[in-house]
Amino acid sequence: MPALRITLICSTILFGACSVLPPFEPVERVVWLDQGPAWDSESRDWYHHASQGTSTLPVPFEWFMALEQPGINPFGEGKLVTDTDFLGRLGFIQSDITPFNQSGLPVGFAVNYGVTSPVDGRRYNAIGFTCAACHTGQMTYQGTAIRYDGGPAMTDITRLTNVLFLAMFENNYSKLRFKRFAARVLGERNTDANRKQLKKDFSKTLMELIDQQLATIEAQKQQVIVRDIEAGTESRILKDIARTVKANLKNVEGFTRLDALNRIGNQVFALDANRPQNFVPVNAPVNYPHIWTSSWFEWVQYDASIMQPMVRNAGEALGVAALVNLEAGPTRFESSVRVKTLHRIEQQLAGTQSPFEHKSFNGLRAPKWPENILPPIDASLASEGAGLYQQLCQGCHLPPVQSDAFWSERYWATKNSAGERLLRLNIIPLEKIGTDPMQSRVLAERTVDTRGLGIDTPVYQGENCTPLRVTEAKDASFAYSLGALVQETTDYWYRQHGIGDAEQQNLNGNRPNCLQAGAGYKARPLNGIWATAPFLHNGAVPNLYALLSPVAERPAQFSLGQREFDPVKVGYLSQPNPSVSLLDTRLAGNSNHGHEFNNTQAPGTIGPYLSEAQRLALVEYLKTL
Repeated sequence: MPALRITLICSTILFGACSVLPPFEPVERVVWLDQGPAWDSESRDWYHHASQGTSTLPVPFEWFMALEQPGINPFGEGKLVTDTDFLGRLGFIQSDITPFNQSGLPVGFAVNYGVTSPVDGRRYNAIGFTCAACHTGQMTYQGTAIRYDGGPAMTDITRLTNVLFLAMFENNYSKLRFKRFAARVLGERNTDANRKQLKKDFSKTLMELIDQQLATIEAQKQQVIVRDIEAGTESRILKDIARTVKANLKNVEGFTRLDALNRIGNQVFALDANRPQNFVPVNAPVNYPHIWTSSWFEWVQYDASIMQPMVRNAGEALGVAALVNLEAGPTRFESSVRVKTLHRIEQQLAGTQSPFEHKSFNGLRAPKWPENILPPIDASLASEGAGLYQQLCQGCHLPPVQSDAFWSERYWATKNSAGERLLRLNIIPLEKIGTDPMQSRVLAERTVDTRGLGIDTPVYQGENCTPLRVTEAKDASFAYSLGALVQETTDYWYRQHGIGDAEQQNLNGNRPNCLQAGAGYKARPLNGIWATAPFLHNGAVPNLYALLSPVAERPAQFSLGQREFDPVKVGYLSQPNPSVSLLDTRLAGNSNHGHEFNNTQAPGTIGPYLSEAQRLALVEYLKTL
């Protein structure tokens, strides 16, 4: 690779990684909130570190544990990337050494020991994310860290990626750093011959990662040329690439947000399939969704696009780099996905009994407002808010979970193949809710080239689950192609392990692989809503008070990444701070419009203008859910 190309890509990586990290925030005590009798400390610890078979970090486990933090250290040996305080500055939560976490890694990190790659057959210890990396909430209040499972994480995965790239780059080109790195990795095997081989392997891995980035840029460049020629206009290659680089350097996602759908598509159809032309820039970030009670929803995801739990979870595992073989041959669709672990995680979240029959969720429950830590709820004010909730919110978000009305068959009419009732949520069309359209457009509009990938798969489509056969095409629907490819991957695992039809049904949650695209955004129950800031699906509103305010009164810019909680407006404090993420609602994908209470007929207006007293009363009531 020419030196200029290496310098260009590494300069870009270095610029992104050198942005200032937030300072370490010490706390006086840590409290994990009670989330039901079925969710004890052992269940929590297993959930935090159970490997789904992912290799999210593109280096072996031993390499990651041995890398030093990037940056100049005039005093010699630097601290490691795995330092608890350092990863804490990226939003990751410290976790103790336990049988499930033998290396003391943060919440959401999992080691897959002795994995054999289905792609090239090499055997190594992989390190990746489990679902707790994105779905474990934390906030601080006056020196106390409040933590709870299933809530939106306060992590910045983009910055972690940049930090890892820069640490690898510096390690590769600093003799002293590499010498220390080799000593940690090799231990008693630290000989000249082994160091030379390690350096070759390390350099090759780094160059492959850089080549991968350049290939996606090249593919986008070619697409721009073709598009401009067909339109009969002058090529605007440099301008388009500059916009992409600018967006990447601005850290479009940042703390608490990720463009999960596009990233899954890029991982599966561009990187795994070795088709850089299928790569698209991230442009539809969403706030990490809270996942308590969602195991019992008829449709999941913000856009209500997936019905089957296994397809949803295996797709997530592939999106965070579980390995999958997409080459033609008898082992096509072999993967490192741990199907039974995914099922166990889902069962632990869902609980062991049907909630409708017992009028209660018995898996992971929404956290209750901790009045022993946060200011007590004003019962009188909350009572006023209850009437407003019934008038303004209940029509979309259903009655409160703790009410008898919530457990009506009217809302629980759907049954799975095991006869268990599922909760049917309202799906609000985009033109009515008026919120940012980018996420809803990903599945509705994105296409991928799937020719030669072996997709010829029967699935189901739409609200009534009509049979649909997904086949290969140059411009295939991303939504249905992804659902089909994930199904092929899990079906391969079932055949490989001799899983019969009855057990397959159970592992699949007793639901078909039914998919839909562009249906709108679902309105889920608001239990635990107080612990899920920022708000709207894209996190473009900082607190509940702002969400109940007209768009003109919502902040156009605010920061994400500060953990101190505001118990009055219910959200995180968002003072200007150059070390955290700035969310600019004027950028594409970041709109804070819609879901508006105002005296207008504009799209996205769902209720009348609320006085300050009404907003505070409704916020107070929402704390009780």
